[in-house]
Amino acid sequence: MPAALLPPDHLAHVRPVLGVVLLALLWVWESCQPVFERREGRLPHAAYNLGLALLNAFLLGLLFAAATVFVAGWAQENRLGLLHQLDGPAAVRLVLAVLLLDAWMYVWHRANHHIPLLWRFHRMHHSDDRLDVTTATRFHPGELVLSSLLRLALIPLVGFEFVHLLIYDTLQLVVTQLHHANIGLGRWDRLLRWLLVTPSMHKVHHSRLRAETDSNYSSVLSLWDRLAGTFRTRTDPSTISFGLAEFDDPYWQTLPGLLATPLTPSQGPRPDSPSPRSMDHHAIAR
Repeated sequence: MPAALLPPDHLAHVRPVLGVVLLALLWVWESCQPVFERREGRLPHAAYNLGLALLNAFLLGLLFAAATVFVAGWAQENRLGLLHQLDGPAAVRLVLAVLLLDAWMYVWHRANHHIPLLWRFHRMHHSDDRLDVTTATRFHPGELVLSSLLRLALIPLVGFEFVHLLIYDTLQLVVTQLHHANIGLGRWDRLLRWLLVTPSMHKVHHSRLRAETDSNYSSVLSLWDRLAGTFRTRTDPSTISFGLAEFDDPYWQTLPGLLATPLTPSQGPRPDSPSPRSMDHHAIAR
């Protein structure tokens, strides 16, 4: 769809409304038909995650909203970046932009797992031991600030337009809320995951087993994991145990605990992948 048919101002107002409505619908769905048993304290858990989301929205809006609009406009006006060198239709540039942004998110996500400094921030997302739709909003402000700074640098290098960023962010919002939700898609999951990251695919990524945590890094399109050899599934995702052992104390699920997570030294190395003899081959399948 040509970018001209999607005014950035309109989409910028629609995106937060869409996020709230979809979160509410998925909350009802996972309340009625959860894959994992509902536990006590669901409302406080959601309140902490959503409180963190509001803090992040305020902080990122304050620090990066105007800067992103300015840098994208400056790059477009001066035809900076790869996409601005293409003379094809706007729809082609939009598709390429979405693909490149999603590929970048795969690289960034994978780096967050393998660079110790980045993992200190990202592990707060993985410390959630009761995955549900609110987990999609659970990211440390430090991680999002670093991600936003790198995106500002990418805009003139690749030639992303502001509308490209808005459309991708809206698509990512929808898919990430879907695949974090405590729901199952039945046989549709197997079909959809040839294109998109699905709930059963992403739940493997939140497993306590490092071999599974260090897989399925894709955000929207599942093809990046397939191309990079990091795609992994389980025959029965409902057997997965979520969270990180060093953050099992209830304090780490409170807002102060969440914010303090990067400041806390690791109590030991991240759990190694199980040996081939201890791996449950019936539960795990590539």
